[in-house]
Amino acid sequence: MDFQDLYMNRMQLLASIIDPNKLYVEAGRGTGKTEGIIGPRSIRVAVSMPRETSAFAHKTYMALFSNIIPNLIAYYSTSKSPAGGVLLREGVDFVIGEKDLPRHFQQPRYPLPHPEHTITFANGHNIRLVASDQAESIAGSNIVHGFIEEMKHNSGDKLRTRLFPAFRVGRLSQGAEQTTRSPYYGGITGVSDTARVSLREDDWFTEYEKKVNHQLIEDIISVSLHVEKAKLNLLQGKNVPQAKRILAKFQPILDQMRSMAIFYIRVSSLVNKEVLGQKFFQTQMETLPMDELLTSIFSIRERSMENSFFPLLDEEKHFFEDSYTYKSILSLNLKDSFTLDAGYLKHYDPKDKLLIGYDPGSFASLVVAQEKRAENTLRILKEEYVYSPEDIADLARKTAQFFATKVNRNVDLYYDRAGNKKEERLANETAARELKAELEKYGFKVQLMNLGQKTIYHWEHYRLWNRLLSNQERQAPRILIDANECPDLKNALFACKKVRGADGPVELDKSSEKKLPLNMQAALTPQIPSGLMYLVYGKYQKWLPVKDFQQFSGGLQTNVSF
Repeated sequence: MDFQDLYMNRMQLLASIIDPNKLYVEAGRGTGKTEGIIGPRSIRVAVSMPRETSAFAHKTYMALFSNIIPNLIAYYSTSKSPAGGVLLREGVDFVIGEKDLPRHFQQPRYPLPHPEHTITFANGHNIRLVASDQAESIAGSNIVHGFIEEMKHNSGDKLRTRLFPAFRVGRLSQGAEQTTRSPYYGGITGVSDTARVSLREDDWFTEYEKKVNHQLIEDIISVSLHVEKAKLNLLQGKNVPQAKRILAKFQPILDQMRSMAIFYIRVSSLVNKEVLGQKFFQTQMETLPMDELLTSIFSIRERSMENSFFPLLDEEKHFFEDSYTYKSILSLNLKDSFTLDAGYLKHYDPKDKLLIGYDPGSFASLVVAQEKRAENTLRILKEEYVYSPEDIADLARKTAQFFATKVNRNVDLYYDRAGNKKEERLANETAARELKAELEKYGFKVQLMNLGQKTIYHWEHYRLWNRLLSNQERQAPRILIDANECPDLKNALFACKKVRGADGPVELDKSSEKKLPLNMQAALTPQIPSGLMYLVYGKYQKWLPVKDFQQFSGGLQTNVSF
């Protein structure tokens, strides 16, 4: 018998030993959640329940197609088996996106409704992709186990109402008794780093931490170690009769205990310090702001943020998640190469002009929107950003490639023309003209919308946004942001703070732009929101409630307060 030395950190070891029906892991970056939790559990679930169907769930198909499933397949195809080869061989041990299975494969219990979106193992177990924003993707399914990666990006309410009710199997079906005896039947495997509730990430999974039966977990550990020792003796040919007796007696007991167990693991990145090394933590502490460091590395849950620059911003009112036209997406196969562009966007009209809000600088970003006059809405459809070594030409290329299907090539470009200093104004206008020139290389006709614009103070943005986000005036335009295509914009908007400043009662706190390295600024600084602010002010400045303010000074009258 071949053996393989395998390193497991404490988190991975606990997950393997306890192996409960419902496993929730809240762990920091670099802890090995995919290769140490999701990957091994998916194989054990498949072995335990031949021919049955599991679900791999996420908020959108886009995340599953572009990131999560490729990482899982990479784990299967690159991890080493004890014999020295790959852990699982595609075409032999599993297939992806195949309707016609190899002859040596067992047939799944139920026909695969979407084989192109399914991973199928040789024993017939299959993992189906499920998007919580598409209720029909799970309708009528018989799911025996659910895998959820990035739990904080999934709506707990949608999972409870759409995925969890599908946990069932026809008890009169042949072989159903073996399935229902599996400790994984009706279970969950979920992993995530700590949710930042101030950024409207969902911490729904934390409620299961209180549901852990600690005495049951301790008993499982004792029995599990006893069983694993017997398995090792059996493999090594030591005390074989005794090992068989132990397994015959205690394996069913262990399975029964595991089937009733919920286990919640909450660990920081320090659990993997032997692998990550001191340099990793030193770099994180030097570069991350404290709130991000505490949540993403040390798994310390945050408290709600105060002093928001956008206090009326609401996830339900101002963001939308029905982003895509799924008819074309569902025709794709997991084996296909896939590039997302504007043609897949549900709320994009190639016949309408584009509105771009641009924030130049060493971290350059833009947001792309379209005005829907019939709805009286401004829909923010896409975010893009670049930083060194990429430049404005790369930003234009990315934007042009995403909107390559556009028929109306007209673009209105809004930017911060009026900086606080003359050199800033010149630099911003030069950058805007450069972006205009680069976009026009791709056939766009760009109009600069801020030539000769006066200085805009932060308090003006603040007051305008408060009015527009209130949604209290029928004639006032509504702002709707694509939560899927503008994830960093969404996070950054919720992270924006206000401070008192020299030019008025309210200023946008931009200190994070100086503290963070460029590669971490997208979701944690006001960079991308600034482009949106220029766009919104340029389009809707007539809605600014200016009567309470002195016309030019940026100050407050005595009867106005915040």
